[in-house]
Amino acid sequence: MSLLLAEKQLHLVSWGDLRAGGGNASRVGEDLRMLLFAEGDADDGAYERLENELEAQGDLFQCAPVAVATIVAAVAEGSIPAANLATSLDVLGRIVTGYADRSEIALGNGDLREQCRAEAMKGYWSLLRVAVERDPFNAWQVARAVLAVLDEEHSRRILE
Repeated sequence: MSLLLAEKQLHLVSWGDLRAGGGNASRVGEDLRMLLFAEGDADDGAYERLENELEAQGDLFQCAPVAVATIVAAVAEGSIPAANLATSLDVLGRIVTGYADRSEIALGNGDLREQCRAEAMKGYWSLLRVAVERDPFNAWQVARAVLAVLDEEHSRRILE
């Protein structure tokens, strides 16, 4: 069985070398894998942990841009189970509205928000596709909210 591209990305990243809300991001890769690819409610609390590791109350950490790239890759390839898509996009939305944590600014990483938004824009058209395909889990609504943050004027005109 071959791995999905987004899952391959998860394996390529040295998560333990990146900073997260709880210190290092060693658990972030596994939590993303659970969030993005687990069937049903099998995420084992990954969503809650990611909330504190990638962004804690709006504060972003070094691992956030890599997480955004992974989420966007999974959206683009359509590999996220339908029941997990809204939650995965919610994590993406929290990240793209965040700001660099003070500890990251002190280390010269104050442009995390811009890095995250640049990674998210790589999946702009995939997010638009989700936004127009109404699904029973309301991922389309979450996708629209993320798009409004990334490029409100353009996405609004396209989605009208």
